[in-house]
Amino acid sequence: MTTNHLTRPLRRCLWAAALVGGLAACGDQAASDTPGTVAQGGEPGHTGQDRDDYPFGAACGWEIASNIDTMNIAFPDESAKYWVALIPMLPQTRLRIDGYYPDARYFSYNVYDAILRPTDAIADFEIAPNPGGGNSFADSSAAYGDAYTAYVEFSAPPETRQANTIYAGEMDLGSFAVPQYALTALFYRVYVPGEGKAFDGGVGLPLLTLETADGEVELLPTANCVEPLLPTLGDALPSLGLNDLLQDVDVIDDPFLAQPGALPLGQPEASTRVFYGLPSTVFNILRDFLGLPIPDGVEDQLPLPAGGGFLSNIHNAYTTNLFSRSYGNVVMIRAKAPDYRDQPGVAFDAEQLRYWSVCQNDLPTQRYVGCVADYQAHLDDQGYFTVMVSDTADRPANAVVENAIDWLPWGPYVDALLIYRHMLPQPDFAEAIQNVPQGTSPADIMGEYVPRSAYCQRDIVESAGSNPADIFAACRAYSDSLSRLGL
Repeated sequence: MTTNHLTRPLRRCLWAAALVGGLAACGDQAASDTPGTVAQGGEPGHTGQDRDDYPFGAACGWEIASNIDTMNIAFPDESAKYWVALIPMLPQTRLRIDGYYPDARYFSYNVYDAILRPTDAIADFEIAPNPGGGNSFADSSAAYGDAYTAYVEFSAPPETRQANTIYAGEMDLGSFAVPQYALTALFYRVYVPGEGKAFDGGVGLPLLTLETADGEVELLPTANCVEPLLPTLGDALPSLGLNDLLQDVDVIDDPFLAQPGALPLGQPEASTRVFYGLPSTVFNILRDFLGLPIPDGVEDQLPLPAGGGFLSNIHNAYTTNLFSRSYGNVVMIRAKAPDYRDQPGVAFDAEQLRYWSVCQNDLPTQRYVGCVADYQAHLDDQGYFTVMVSDTADRPANAVVENAIDWLPWGPYVDALLIYRHMLPQPDFAEAIQNVPQGTSPADIMGEYVPRSAYCQRDIVESAGSNPADIFAACRAYSDSLSRLGL
C-alpha cells in the first residue's frame, strides 16, 4: 500500500487546529515524520514517528473514553476500558486502524447501529499481525507489542470477508436490512491489562486514519493520545471519586421499604434471564420493574431481531438478575465458576471462557457500583462463586472472602441488577450463556454454571454459618417463603 505523504503535515495541522482552535497547534511537523525511539521506556508499542500529540487529547481519533465517575454508563465492566470514535462514513472511503497488540487479557473492535446494537466486530485473535510480527492472543509464544493493521469498511459484509476488516454499512431490521446511516460508533475495548500496565496495555492507543477506499490517500489522520478530550480533557481533570461515594450511600431504611412487595420493582424469584437485545429487555422491565403479568415469549414474536443493545459487545453474552430492596436487605447469586484465560493451571487457549465477571449495576443509571472479575473471585471447595450484595451497614459479618463470599455494595438505588458476563467461550464449553437459545430456560443449557438467585436478611445469613452453600440454601429457603406468600 502506498500513501500520499506530501500533504500529510498540512492535513495534520488543519485537523489539529480545528480541534484546538488555532494554528498554534501546528508545531514542527517534520519531527513527527522522522523515525524515533520506542516510547514508554523501551517497551513495545508506538514510536516517536507515528503521529504528533497535543494537549488535552486534542486531535485524538478517539473522542470519548469510559470513566468510573463521569462515563459509567451502558452497563460497563470495572475490569475493562472503552474508547469511542464517531466515524463519518463518507462514500469511497474507509477507516484504517494502526495498532499494537496490548499486554492484556482481551481487546476488540465493535461498530454499532442507530439503536446501539453491535453490527459487526473483530476480536484480538482474529487480527493478523503485520509482516514479521506475531499475535500474542493467538500464539502463546508471541510477545505483546507487535503491530497490526485493521480496517472499517462502510459497506455491508461481502460473501467473502477481507482479513482484519469489520463492516459498518448495514442495519438489520429482521426480514430485511437497510443501509447504515452516515455515522457509526467504533468501540475499542481492553480487558484486564497486564500487571502494572494502564488499560492501553503498555502500547498506547490505536491510531485512526480516514483514507480513500484504495488506501492511496490519507484524508484525515489523527494524533497520538493517551486519553481523548472527553470526559477528562485528556486526563487533565482530577478524579471526582463519585463512584466511591455512591458505594457508601445506603438505601434509606424506611419502614415502607421493609414491607415485602411494597415497591413494584423486581420479583421474589429474581429469575435469571439471558440478555438477547432490546425487545426482550423492554418486556423484562415491564415484568420485573413494573410487575406487569406479561407471559414469557411474547417478545420472540416481534419483527425486530434481538441483536444486542445498550452498546453491548458481540463477544460477550449476559445473564441478569433484578432484585428489589423491598424483599430483603441482602441478595446474592451463586454458580459454578468457569475456567478463564490466564487462570493458574489452565493451559493457553484451553480455558472454557476468555473472561467472566459479575457486576452490581443500577438499572436507572446503567452505572456499575462494583464488580467481581474472574481473577478476583473466591471459590469454595465445590468450585462455586457466591456474590452477595447489601448496604454497607447491612453487610453480614460472615460475608467475607475467607468464607468464599465476594461482597459488593448495593449503592443508592432501590434496585440491584446483577449482570453476569461470559466472553469468547471455547466451542466445547456447551454451558456458556452464548449457547442458550431464546425461549429456553438458562438452567436447561447452563446446568450448574447458571446463576441461582436468592433474597435474604442479614440475621439469616449470619445464623447460617461459614459455608457459602449452607448460607445460600438458607437464603433460598427465605426466598421460597416469599413466593409461597405470593409477595
